[in-house]
Amino acid sequence: MFLHRDQRKVAYRDYSGPALVRGGAGTGKTVVAMHRAKHLADQIAADAERSSEKVLFTTFTTNLAIDIQSNLKTLCREHLEGTNPRIEIINLDRWVSQFLKRKKFPREIVYFGENRDRLDTVWREVLDAHSRPDGLSEEFVRAEWEQVVQAKGVMSEREYFKVPRTGRGTALDRRSRAVLWKIFSDYRARMIDESLAEPDDGYREAVEILKAEAPNLSYSSVVVDEAQDMGEQAFRLVRAIVPEKVAGDRNSIFIVGDAHQRIYARRATMTACGINVRGRSRQLRLNYRTSDEIRRWAVSILEGVPIDDLDEGTDNLNGYTSAFRGPPPELVGYPSEEKEIKALADWLLALKADGTQLADVGILLRTGAQIDHLARKLTDAGIESVRLRPNMGDDRGQPGVRLSTMHRAKGLEH
Repeated sequence: MFLHRDQRKVAYRDYSGPALVRGGAGTGKTVVAMHRAKHLADQIAADAERSSEKVLFTTFTTNLAIDIQSNLKTLCREHLEGTNPRIEIINLDRWVSQFLKRKKFPREIVYFGENRDRLDTVWREVLDAHSRPDGLSEEFVRAEWEQVVQAKGVMSEREYFKVPRTGRGTALDRRSRAVLWKIFSDYRARMIDESLAEPDDGYREAVEILKAEAPNLSYSSVVVDEAQDMGEQAFRLVRAIVPEKVAGDRNSIFIVGDAHQRIYARRATMTACGINVRGRSRQLRLNYRTSDEIRRWAVSILEGVPIDDLDEGTDNLNGYTSAFRGPPPELVGYPSEEKEIKALADWLLALKADGTQLADVGILLRTGAQIDHLARKLTDAGIESVRLRPNMGDDRGQPGVRLSTMHRAKGLEH
C-alpha cells in the first residue's frame, strides 16, 4: 500500500509514450507496476467515454500473476470486480493460449514443463537424422535454436546468415550456419506435422493475426512486470496488443524489470520490438526488502559482468543501496549431502525453539526431485514442510517451512 515519494513519482504520472522502470532487487518495481495499473484504471473510471477500456497487467510466470492478483485486490478491489473489470491480470503465455484458441489455431503450444517429452522426441528424431558441424554438441544446437532462431523470429536461411548471435560465445561461419539451418528447418517442419508449437511460435502467430485482422481489443494500456525474462517475440506481441496510434502513444506501455535478475536465456531490446522508451526510462535505487549486508554480498557476485539495460545500452547499480542494516549472510559448506541436511534440520529446529514461524522460512532448490528428497528428510526429523507448486498461491495459514524451486519463487522473494 505504501509508496516512497520516488516510487510515486514514477507510478502516478502521464507519459507521452512507453515507459521503462529499472531497479535492483527489492526496489519495489512490482509495487510500482501495481500502482501504475491502479492509476491508469482510475483514469478510465473517471471518464464515462472510456467505460469499455481496460488495463492489461501481464508478467512472465503464472505464479507471479496469481500473487499480483491477490495484492491488487487489496490495493484497488473496485477495478478487479464486476462484469467488466478495468484491470485484467494474466501471464503472457496464458493470454496467447486463450487468444489463439479463440482464433482456432491448429497447433498445441507446448510450454515449459508441459509435455516437453513430445518435443524432446521430435528433437531426437531430427538430431539422429542429421550430422552436426564439428565441435558442436546437441545442447549447443538446441540452445542456438531457442536463443537465436526462435528468440529473433528467424524464418529463413538467409535471415539466419545475417542475424547477430550476441552472447552465444561460439562463432559460426557461413558453412556451419547452412548445416545448422537444415536441422532447424527439419525440426520446424516436424513440429508442424505433429501439430505442435513452441511459445515463440504462438507469440508470432498472435502478432500476425493482430496485424492482419486489426481486432478491436479493449486494452488502452499494458503494464509488464519481470520484463527481463521476456524475449523479443513477447515484446513484439505487447506492441501489437496496444499499437501506436496516429494520435500518439500516451500511457500505452509501462515496463518494469532488472536484467541483473534474469534467470532465463532471453534478451530483448525495447527499440528492436517497436517500443520506444527513450527519454522515458527511470531507475529505482533504494532496496526496501533486503539488508545492506545481503545487498552488498549479492551485488559482488556480478562484479565485472556486463548487464544490459533492457534496451540498447548497459546497466549498472550505481547508487543502489538498502533502507536498513542486518547481520551478514552466512555461507556454510558441508562434505556430504547427509551432513548438510542434518545441519539444515538442526538450524530449523533451533529457529522454531526460538519462536520463529517456519512458514516464514523458504528453502530454494533446483529441481522437484530435490524438493521431494528434502521433504522426506525433514519429515523424518519432525519438521513440517509445504511444497510451493506451479500455478498455485501460498496458503499462509498452512504451517511448515516452504520448499520451492528457484524458478517457482521468481518474483515472489518478499
